[in-house]
Amino acid sequence: MRSLVLASRSANRMRILRREGVDFEAIEAPFDDAAEAPQGVLEQNAMRIAQCKARSVMDTFAPRCHGKLILAADTICEMNGHAVGKPRNRHEAASMLQLAFRGAHQVVTGVCILCDQRQWMFFDQAQVTMEAVEIEKLNKYIESDLWQGRAGGYDMNERLADGWRLHCQGDADTVAGLPWRKVKEYILQIENECQ
Repeated sequence: MRSLVLASRSANRMRILRREGVDFEAIEAPFDDAAEAPQGVLEQNAMRIAQCKARSVMDTFAPRCHGKLILAADTICEMNGHAVGKPRNRHEAASMLQLAFRGAHQVVTGVCILCDQRQWMFFDQAQVTMEAVEIEKLNKYIESDLWQGRAGGYDMNERLADGWRLHCQGDADTVAGLPWRKVKEYILQIENECQ
């Protein structure tokens, strides 16, 4: 596999790539996805933001990206009919989690891969059900600021480790921010096409 640039410094995305033995360089995308309010069709929005991240890295760090695959992803949740990205403050984080407690919600991760001026975009989705937690436990979590940078205001693995009850239908890697099974399929296809 040719060298890969991850257009992100997301701990989850880097963990998934390391788990799979992928050699990569992580570069924080100059594109500010936190400033982008989710709008329109969830899947298209997630792919568009992933594309903006990938292109911002390719344009800003062209010499470091030359001849490499550039991989970017963006995760958005749909909770109780509302599209939500990353909370900007504690109030938004608490509101998002209150929505999550009301029933199953969709988690969509859009992906963009660039290779030699060509691009591939796709998405994957999973469904998460989160049981409500006691108000004291919720308040402690909100005050910890662990929700920062997390789509929907939470990281599934962190919350499970803390005793929250979450159930995932679909690829847990999609919820974590990088649907590796789909990404791997595309990378193998791209490697053949970019020979």
